[in-house]
Amino acid sequence: MKNIQLILLFGILAFLMSCQPKATKEEKSDKTKPSTFANFYIRFLQKENQTEATAIFQNGMNQQKAEPLKIEKGVFFHNGNMVERTIPKIGTRYQTSYDGPFSTTYRFQFQDPLKGKTDHIVQMDPILDFSFEGDVSKSKGATLSWDGSPLNKNEVLVFLIQDVKNKVINFELKGKTSASKIDITSKHLSQLELGAAKIYLVRKQSNATQKPNLVILVETEFYTNEKDILILK
Repeated sequence: MKNIQLILLFGILAFLMSCQPKATKEEKSDKTKPSTFANFYIRFLQKENQTEATAIFQNGMNQQKAEPLKIEKGVFFHNGNMVERTIPKIGTRYQTSYDGPFSTTYRFQFQDPLKGKTDHIVQMDPILDFSFEGDVSKSKGATLSWDGSPLNKNEVLVFLIQDVKNKVINFELKGKTSASKIDITSKHLSQLELGAAKIYLVRKQSNATQKPNLVILVETEFYTNEKDILILK
């Protein structure tokens, strides 16, 4: 399942580098000056009790022509400074990881070329625990419920299941949900072998914030603990 985590991470970074929200009338940018495009990624691993964060910046008249941006004085995340690394074809990437309890809010702080000292607070919704309401059936599907808020429309729930023959499947179910539960149809479970299986979930959320000459793109992922389940016919 480690390989799937890496695939998810690289997919998120590619998504962050390609997205750009539209500006509102109240937040028009000065078209004569370049804009900063900040890309933030946060991942919390419940099993390891570990937080990981990445930040990448670009600067230019538009995102298509923006160039990698190195932040003067570095980037601060939550509890300390991020480590600066130069990545070919990407530019300067800022990373950090630390062990400790989950936080519902995380703060990035950096020196924007136009605005100076800039803070951005990221809110992250967890899944503290989860269970199935009844059987997990290949033919009838299943219903999952969790300890946490319902999914918003900008969230997806990723399922990663390893069956008794070590075959791993993954699929996504999109929000919005009216309650902290979601139905899983049989088509998502049909490839699994009957018997014991392991499952963990990833709650993914994406947000875009537009300010004058500043675009902030955020992706968060909450990885739950792994659980044992039984796949029935």
